[in-house]
This record gives sequence, structure tokens and C-alpha cells, in this order.
Amino acid sequence: MSDKFIKDFRKYRSRKLSGVGRNLRYLGITANLLTFLSLISGLLAIYYLFSNYSLFVIFTLLHLLFDSFDGVVARISKTTKFGKYFDIGSDSLITLLAIIKTGWFLQDYYYYFVGGLFFIALAIHFRSKLIAPIIFLRTPTFLILMVASSRQFLYTRTLFIVGLTAAGIVSLYSLAKQVEWLVKR
Repeated sequence: MSDKFIKDFRKYRSRKLSGVGRNLRYLGITANLLTFLSLISGLLAIYYLFSNYSLFVIFTLLHLLFDSFDGVVARISKTTKFGKYFDIGSDSLITLLAIIKTGWFLQDYYYYFVGGLFFIALAIHFRSKLIAPIIFLRTPTFLILMVASSRQFLYTRTLFIVGLTAAGIVSLYSLAKQVEWLVKR
């Protein structure tokens, strides 16, 4: 069900952003360059997480925007194996760093455990040449962090706990689906 939703959303996004994607491509901007810009803005977002909320939000939004356009440009031009690995790898690195930094900031070691579960699922996904099922955590992680790290949000600790629990459940579910996939092979 989630795969269908993601594929449908990608088609919708590509349809809506194809004009901008064609213009980017015309200017010589490649999908890999957009992925690189997404990676840099994601790293800057993590750097400012918990220290400068405004810059964290700006760089998070840039990260998500560049990531949206890299897929659109890749589908307009030609997707490559390197590009797929680079995109997934950079998105996942940013996710892992966000989880680790949150654990460090809150002094809560369960975040490291959840990050480890996600890393194992990611390693299996990469080892299977991107075939084994996985649910990625990047967008929900950043949405929760944008809300929970805001000074105006009153239930910060509760939202962090809910986010941590959800990320742990999703990571365990990904691992279970990967075991099921391995058994069926």
C-alpha cells in the first residue's frame, strides 16, 4: 500500500514539477548536482538543529526542495544506477545524522538504537541492490523535528517520544518485510 502511494505521489510530483525540471535540465543542472545540493543543505540543517531554529528550517526546506527536483530531473533525462544510490544514500545519511543528533541533544540512547535498526535495514536494502523493501524515515523525521524543536511547541518531549517510537516501529517493520522478502526468494 505504501509503495503504491509513493509511486502515485512521484508521478503527481513529476507531472506538476516537470516544467521546472525541464528548465533545470536545459540550464545543464543534473539530477546528481541537485542531489549534492540536497546533501549539503541537509548537512547544514543537521548542523543548525537545536542551535538555530530559523536556519534549521530554511536548510531543511532547501534539502527537501532539492530532493524533490533531483527525482524530477532524473526522470526527465535518464536515471542512473549511481544516481539512485547517491540519492538514497544521501537522504539516509541525513536521516541517520538527525536521529543521532537528537539522541545526543536529549541524552537519550534509545535514539541510537533506532538509528542502528534503520542502518541495518538500509544496509540490507543496499546489499540487495535496492530491491529489498524498506520504509524511509527522512521526511517524517524532519517534519517532527521542525515542530518539536520550535520554541512555541509546548509538548516537545512528548512529540520526540512519539517520533522515536514511530521511527523504531517503522524500522522494525522494514526489517520484518526484508526477512519476509529474503524467505520468499
